[in-house]
Amino acid sequence: MIRLKNILLELKDDDVSRLLTKINNKEYRFFDQGDNGRVYEIDGEDKLFKITREKDEFDVATIIVGRFGEFTTFIPVHYINEKKFLYIMSKASPLSGADSDNINRFMQSYKQYAREQGGEVSIFDYLDADGARDVDRELISFLRALQQDIKKMGIWDLDLDLDFKTDNVMRWQGQLVLIDW
Repeated sequence: MIRLKNILLELKDDDVSRLLTKINNKEYRFFDQGDNGRVYEIDGEDKLFKITREKDEFDVATIIVGRFGEFTTFIPVHYINEKKFLYIMSKASPLSGADSDNINRFMQSYKQYAREQGGEVSIFDYLDADGARDVDRELISFLRALQQDIKKMGIWDLDLDLDFKTDNVMRWQGQLVLIDW
């Protein structure tokens, strides 16, 4: 079932055209740089666009584009350009200090678990091993939902390749979302 809230979040063709015109007219400024590309803020908009060099990252954007109601743990992606490896996404808000601390503590415990296991393990393997007993409940719920979203995508080994870290999680409409993967 499609929710009214999700319909209202979708961009109309006119909105996408306006954003693309601004991009073509260089009406944007550098916003940030990730491991795989650069992010730009579109002037006068609450949207960003990213040009990535990483095919796997772009593959995820291709799957989630226009499907925020289905993939709620990822920042909404509104448009993709396959030739330029460019995608337009919503702009999120920074995490609070408490959110960052929760993720950092979780990641420290996960890394210790991974060392003990002596091999490649995902953050979800750690969750499934009941390693996150003392982790913030909201973070656990987010990670479980992220686990389900990744399973729905059907990208082999995405759980192991996922770039989950504090810098790649933000808040959008009050909810935790992954902004880089």
